[in-house]
Amino acid sequence: MGLIPQVKCGRCDRTYSGLRSRCPYCGAHRHKRGKRTTDGDNATWKLIIGVLLIVILIAAVIVILVTSSNEKRTEGETGQQSQSVNNANEGSQTGQGSQSGQGDQTGEGEQTGQGDQTGEGEQTGQGGQTGGQSTEPSVPATVIASSVSAKSLYVNPVKDFTVKIGETQPVTAVITPSNVTSIPVWTSDSAAISVIPADETGMKVNVTGMSIGVANITVSVDGLEYTFVVRCN
Repeated sequence: MGLIPQVKCGRCDRTYSGLRSRCPYCGAHRHKRGKRTTDGDNATWKLIIGVLLIVILIAAVIVILVTSSNEKRTEGETGQQSQSVNNANEGSQTGQGSQSGQGDQTGEGEQTGQGDQTGEGEQTGQGGQTGGQSTEPSVPATVIASSVSAKSLYVNPVKDFTVKIGETQPVTAVITPSNVTSIPVWTSDSAAISVIPADETGMKVNVTGMSIGVANITVSVDGLEYTFVVRCN
């Protein structure tokens, strides 16, 4: 059985190939196409089926080639994207490293700001970046004035005076220099006269007569003392 049709001999009734012009068995001439055998009748269908199989095979090969080409193209694009991401990461890391390298310079003073910047003054803050030279204005140091001691002390009024019971006389301490920071202390050696400070500075007091008697009122500051006499009658 094959694609070449078979014919029957009209004399001996045997089959032979349709390519022959005579019967190989009896030598009779084949008239026209002779008698085709039953197998020969199916040759056309066999030919059609064979062609279809070839077409299907060719289509399958084309599909496989196209699919393989698309996969290679996708893999190439993915590789390019991965390489681009890696290059970007390497570039950002290199940039950070160069910034850190610029910040290895140490200046003269330490200042606190908003980014860990090291320049002429080391600045520590929230940003964590290291810069070169600091551009922030320097803050002047706060100078704490030392205490000033009193050089002289007296009171106003400067003379002894007399008050009545229940009467109040204001008295002010006069200290030089005027910028003394110490607070004067007032004392009375008798309950007949009371001394009550009139303000927080201690420079002014109210001297009040409480009962008949005499009292020595003393004001002292920085080792200096001044005493005056107050009488109550």
